[in-house]
Formats: sequence, C-alpha cells, structure tokens
Amino acid sequence: MPIGLAPNDRSKFQVYQYDASDMSGADLFDLPFNPGTQIRGYTAFDEPACQVIIEDFMPGTEFQWTFTHDEYQYAISGEIEIEVFEPPLYAESTKTTFKAGSVYLFPVGSRMHVKVIGDEPYRHICFCPPSPGYPFPSVEDVRKGSK
Repeated sequence: MPIGLAPNDRSKFQVYQYDASDMSGADLFDLPFNPGTQIRGYTAFDEPACQVIIEDFMPGTEFQWTFTHDEYQYAISGEIEIEVFEPPLYAESTKTTFKAGSVYLFPVGSRMHVKVIGDEPYRHICFCPPSPGYPFPSVEDVRKGSK
C-alpha cells in the first residue's frame, strides 16, 4: 500500500558494489520472454521503485525486445550493434554501437534489435523503474553458486 507521497510501495535503501567476479556463479538461461536466447545474469536488488540487473549477452547473440517500462542501461564490457524503433508507429529508428562506458535510455514501448559483436560477452547494468519483477536469480544466489 502506498505510504505518504510515494506513488507505490516504498522501497528500502539498497547498495550493490559491482564486482565482476559475481557473474562467475551465474548460469546460462533463456532470456525471459525470448526463448532460445541464452544469457546469464542476476538481480543486484529488486525494490518496488527499481529492479537493477547485471546481464551478459553471449558473443554472436542476436534478438529483439520491446520495453514495457523505461529502462536505463550502462555498458560495462563487450560491444553490441543495436537498432531502436520508437513508438507509436515504429517508423523512426536509430542504429548505433554500444561499448564500455555507454549510458543509454530505452523509452517505454520502444523496440530494439540487438547483435553482440566481438569475441566477449556484452555486459551491462539495467535500471528498470518501477520494478518489472523479471525472474533473475539474486546476487546472493549466484555468489553461493560460485563457491
């Protein structure tokens, strides 16, 4: 139940210190809602206001996705070619390449086509407000798996 000025359930203060070794405990699995596209990843934290996910897309992977929420992303390593189609008619598109250090926003309703280029996984951090509750393992679970 919303409290005070919050438009939805209140989130709690969260901190996640990125550690590249956390991914070593993550298993490959199908990208939710995109069967056959193998990724690995985990949820750094999931609060009502935002789910933060770290993902690896494997070399050579190609897929399409439509965003049901605004999503901000920060590229950590690797490289992707991407084309984004903007609503409402999807007639406007932007084609670009993202690599480490890129920060970008996918507006709600936008569609993208992604192709991972190069020989290493493409790793990024996703900030998904409000939390869509994507079914990723928690960072605690992947840390247990790496030991």
